Amino acid sequence: MSINAIRQELTLLEQVTPLEGPRYASCLDTYEAASNQRELILGWFTDHVIPQLSTDDASFLSIGCGAGDLDEKILAAGKEHASAVSYVGLEPDAQQCERFMSRMVVENDGNIRVEAHNSSFEDFADPRRFDLVLMVHSLYYMEDPKRAIENALNLVSESGRLVILIASDDTLNELASSFWARENGGSTWFSEDLSRHLEKLGIPFECQRIEATLDITSCCEPGSEQGARIADFVAQAPTAELPSRLRQMIFSYLEATSHRDGNMRLLPHNVDAFII
Repeated sequence: MSINAIRQELTLLEQVTPLEGPRYASCLDTYEAASNQRELILGWFTDHVIPQLSTDDASFLSIGCGAGDLDEKILAAGKEHASAVSYVGLEPDAQQCERFMSRMVVENDGNIRVEAHNSSFEDFADPRRFDLVLMVHSLYYMEDPKRAIENALNLVSESGRLVILIASDDTLNELASSFWARENGGSTWFSEDLSRHLEKLGIPFECQRIEATLDITSCCEPGSEQGARIADFVAQAPTAELPSRLRQMIFSYLEATSHRDGNMRLLPHNVDAFII
């Protein structure tokens, strides 16, 4: 099964419904639970980013923070490093934003300040500048990636850093990019696009690949709801609403591109970490 065959089948559809709302949230949770990427990202932050911050007062802005699963751990690492921490989350989905705030609340600690803004990044304006601006898997969803990067850099303090974590357009992400192209008639950015853009502007950056894996074993089990949620998130579309032929092609593609490790089926789930 090839990605080109799937793309050809996509051209036959009048429209593709995007993955969003509660279904997006549940699929994201299942997808993250099947991957070791988040754990490795946290280790990378702890080793390479947190030590560069001030030990007195550190400020964070997390763009597209979601429910705060990763932010909660970054806040804990920041708290261990700095005597005072300010953490701001920005999330356009209201339910995810509420989950972020409830997860990030630190009781009886006056040195920790947390706030959340239920807003898109395009509509966000703030006079403050932050020591660390984070964009973790959020650049894909920006209507204008170039403008988003410019705005993010304008929110970084003089001695601060913009950290962008973004996947490459490899086998795992070919499905999502194909569906995105069909949904909105355009393409989204991956790490290759970000590298080219920064190089063109002459903006110095560091980039390190974090090598992770995604367990798609359940995607190879007929009727598995867990497998359906993982496939939905990989494709960024509710696959149950697709024609049965296309849906089967997606599951066949995932199995064909994975490799066996004992009883598991794994796909590379790498992410490139940019420090600007």
